[in-house]
Amino acid sequence: MTRGLVVFAMVAASAGILTAAAQAPNDGGTLGVTCRVRGDARSREFRLSEAAAKSAAATDAARWQLSMRDAESRDAWINLRLPGARPTMTANTAALSYRNANGGRHVDLEVSSSGSRLEVWVDYGLEVNVEPDLDPHVDRLNTDGPLTAIDCAIDRGKE
Repeated sequence: MTRGLVVFAMVAASAGILTAAAQAPNDGGTLGVTCRVRGDARSREFRLSEAAAKSAAATDAARWQLSMRDAESRDAWINLRLPGARPTMTANTAALSYRNANGGRHVDLEVSSSGSRLEVWVDYGLEVNVEPDLDPHVDRLNTDGPLTAIDCAIDRGKE
């Protein structure tokens, strides 16, 4: 009986590791922007990246996502898909101004050599009606106004 519990615990732990890895944003070799908030008590890190396709039939509708991790979530990323988002990126700049149709997702990102700015507003209560499997922690992505004390890096991906 004890051996069965140990095997179950090992399988459950492995599944948790795989789930956490699957939820991580695509980084390291894919197009995106990573921003870390300077002097932030929460140690927030944001990443705009191409979302992993849920299936081979996935369309560009959910191609981009904004993810955040902080001291509380540690290595677990909280992902917010941005259907229809169209960021612009060059070697030195990145920009995204995103609003969805029902008003529950707003993301403004500007990255340049003269400084960066990020503002995020998400309302889980509005969005869960549109996306039933939405992570209930997405409200933690809210920046409560624009963040300008951020360091951002643009990853051009594999070119």
